[in-house]
Amino acid sequence: MGKPIDALILSHGHKDHVGGLSLRARLGDPPIYATEIVGRGLGPGVAVRPLPIGGKAEVLGIEVETGRNGHAPGGVWLRFPIGEGFLYTGDYSTGSILYAYDAPATAAATALIDCSYGSYEKPLAACWDELAPLVERGPLLLPVPANGRGPEIALALLRYGRTDIFVDDAMQAALRRLCERDGAALRDGVAGELNRLADRVKPITAVRGIMLAASADGTSGATARLFREWEQASEPAIVFTGHVPLGTPAAALIARGRAQFIRWNVHPLRSDTLALVRSVRATTVIPAFCDRAQLPGLAEALAPARVTMDGPVAI
Repeated sequence: MGKPIDALILSHGHKDHVGGLSLRARLGDPPIYATEIVGRGLGPGVAVRPLPIGGKAEVLGIEVETGRNGHAPGGVWLRFPIGEGFLYTGDYSTGSILYAYDAPATAAATALIDCSYGSYEKPLAACWDELAPLVERGPLLLPVPANGRGPEIALALLRYGRTDIFVDDAMQAALRRLCERDGAALRDGVAGELNRLADRVKPITAVRGIMLAASADGTSGATARLFREWEQASEPAIVFTGHVPLGTPAAALIARGRAQFIRWNVHPLRSDTLALVRSVRATTVIPAFCDRAQLPGLAEALAPARVTMDGPVAI
């Protein structure tokens, strides 16, 4: 093993970003830095040194600036005054109807940016247009992460006039947290709507209405049970709205034609990436969470910035 890691800094609490924390002893058991909201979600046995949800703090004597990432409760991007500035966005979204996004404004010559969607440009309104006919037809099951797009889609359903919204325990708890101690993650003006939503949703007890449940891929939680009950039935329709990992129940249901995929945007569009690169005046961009097939399109869109996945990159 190489040298111990000095610190782990978490952008947000989704399992693909924090799932390896149980292995941190192999890295020298470094301290963990995260926002209070993210820290609470890691469980009582994990000690966290606090980061602001928006502002400045120190990590081992190095200043870090944060801002809300528009992607998940307590999620932040991070900017370090290293070299001519280094920005790490983690997952982020500029178009959420629920979660606030604070656009980075300080220059960062090197930017490690969420490019999950590559050159994708379909706006959230168009995603809703594709989902709306299935919502109208019902009944419909939407497997979702409770600490991410789940509450956001539920809010969209409320705005659409649906009153038959049913949720599992994880979604109900997430809604209540957002109405109470996790409210700092919200966009201005949505708290009242979210309180009405939390009061109106009902538990899932039968095939009816629009149902939202976790986990998003069916490997755990209520969806693991519901898939077993309903995978051979004709109803409800099942729609996945986010990344579908290979080898999961979600992937199997889509392959069989029992479910379908309609994306709900929770990552930046190509135009968002371009705007961010121009705003922070990045000269080197490292695309995160995408494969090399996306590099030519990103390089063309972000020129004259250098786009690379090869390291090391000097900062």
